[in-house]
Amino acid sequence: MLVPMSARLLVRDEAVVVERPTEQLAEHRDKPCWIDIPDRTSGELARVAKDLNLHPLAVEDATQRDERPKIDQYENHYFIVFYAIESPSPGVVRYHEFSIFVVPNAIVTVHDGDCEGRKQVEKRFREGRLHTTGLLLHALLDTMVDGYFAVVDQFGERIELLEEFVADESDAKEMRTPLKELFLVKRDLLHLRKTIAPERDVMQVLIRGDIRELREPGRRAYFQDVYDHIIRVTDEIDTFRELTSNVIDAYLAAASNRLNQVMKVLTSVATVLLVLTLFTGFFGMNFQALPFDNIDVFLGGMALMIASAVLVTFYFKRRGWL
Repeated sequence: MLVPMSARLLVRDEAVVVERPTEQLAEHRDKPCWIDIPDRTSGELARVAKDLNLHPLAVEDATQRDERPKIDQYENHYFIVFYAIESPSPGVVRYHEFSIFVVPNAIVTVHDGDCEGRKQVEKRFREGRLHTTGLLLHALLDTMVDGYFAVVDQFGERIELLEEFVADESDAKEMRTPLKELFLVKRDLLHLRKTIAPERDVMQVLIRGDIRELREPGRRAYFQDVYDHIIRVTDEIDTFRELTSNVIDAYLAAASNRLNQVMKVLTSVATVLLVLTLFTGFFGMNFQALPFDNIDVFLGGMALMIASAVLVTFYFKRRGWL
């Protein structure tokens, strides 16, 4: 059974980062700190919200899941919703929603569970490499966005394998398999884009420097870099969505071609049998003197039918219909 992580208060005291209980937050408000709450349903958020005077609407949004990426401005703080996305294996995509409060001299992160990107940022913060709230916020957002590239690359590999499978005619008997996979990829790409695209609006606010707590020299260029990465990711997603549609079209064209081949063979066989039916119908008429009464005529009739079938088949092959 997994034991849920408790909230932590990381305080930068000069050159050292120390961990304190969140109950001591009021004692360290004059120092840069990071409050991390890894369970949005716990009571820790209510305690922190009271100490920092967070707006009730923002706190309510932080307790909800599946919020759209956004940035909201309140009287004494900003509220950001951003996503970390991981793909531990092909076909598996995990979305980690982060609710981030930006207050003077502090950052509050609220999320469920944990992800590798957040751990990396915490390591850097503990090492003293992120000595301001602006650096900390940039590190969080930048690490999340950088993780998108690995996820998108896995989609590219899946699409490439499916494209090769569709193009390989030797797998014609198994062609039903990739169609479902292709539609799953297309659906996942759409979900991925809907999650990432609104984050561009968040970065534009940060680039403009509207948040006075983040107005540090040169900080705008760092947020601009994150924004550029988001644009690159969304462009790659659009490219892969278009490629997926092209592969689906190729699959349907190949399926239609195989159906046409089957229909061509069936039509040719039916035409050959039509010639044989003509002879058998003629000799099977209700005459008093049937040709089959004479063995020579019978054998001649059989030979004529076989020869007719062979000639029709040969003609179809010459025409490329078989």
